[in-house]
Amino acid sequence: MLSQNDMEAMRLARVRQLFGEFQNNDRSETGVLKFYCWLQDHYPHLLPPAHVGDAFEHLKVDLSGLYT
Repeated sequence: MLSQNDMEAMRLARVRQLFGEFQNNDRSETGVLKFYCWLQDHYPHLLPPAHVGDAFEHLKVDLSGLYT
């Protein structure tokens, strides 16, 4: 059985992979916002639940180093 840390590592890896494959060459905060909207439509389970806090801010931390 996977630990909570393992599941979070897998989620993070998948989010970063999808961002790299996302059909948007905008690697700015605006691009992250577009990716966030796309992720909400296609993979909402990869975003944190609403009670955790601001999902967009969480995503920006997840993608740290991949955008400017």
